[in-house]
Amino acid sequence: LAQVSTKLAPLPRRASVEAMQIGGVTAEMMQLPGFRRGVPLENNHRGATLENSEPLAPKENVQPVEYESLKRVFKWLDTKKDDKLDWQEISEALVKLGHKTAREQIELWIWEVDDDLDCNVGWDEFLIMYQRCISDQTGLEPRNLFNLVQFLMYDKEFTGKISVEQTLQILFVRHGRGELDAEIAQIFEDQQKGSDGQEAKITFSQFLARANARLTKMRWTKKEVTKVSISTRRK
Repeated sequence: LAQVSTKLAPLPRRASVEAMQIGGVTAEMMQLPGFRRGVPLENNHRGATLENSEPLAPKENVQPVEYESLKRVFKWLDTKKDDKLDWQEISEALVKLGHKTAREQIELWIWEVDDDLDCNVGWDEFLIMYQRCISDQTGLEPRNLFNLVQFLMYDKEFTGKISVEQTLQILFVRHGRGELDAEIAQIFEDQQKGSDGQEAKITFSQFLARANARLTKMRWTKKEVTKVSISTRRK
């Protein structure tokens, strides 16, 4: 008997209008960045939640400052100048930041956002990844690549370290003045000033450790809220 291949063919980047409408997505929604994937709504993004697959246009809005910063970071990472990022380019960036990471881990980072399954991250996927992460309130959206990109958006000169002052512009346009101090505290904790009174700087490894701790807290908070909701409904 001939062997039957179990390898799945790559999903098309765009599905037909009919298929998308079956998934509850209108033609208008198909034009939103978050739906250019050609997959059913319930599997709209590997690792994402159905809740976060709803129309996100208002929440996904990327400010001009962020957009230009994203373009700058993508260009810096794209050392091969082929308009896509592979594991080697990301690995080289991590080495420069003093955070050497295994190839298998980096390939996982790419897989999490690689909608067309070509083992690379194109600009559209790069932008969508950022949009989904800034709108995610559950902590379930894959954030490995996002954390690297966020750090590099702050590190305008690509020195490998960031200070409070370097984060202000991006944080202000994203969170507003009301949440600015809280966001700074999440990133720098009590290291905003050095012993000499000058602004302290943190490395990517320090930034990542705090980002992951914050993510863990967000996920547990979500779980506790869900438990309370279930318990209330049962009563």
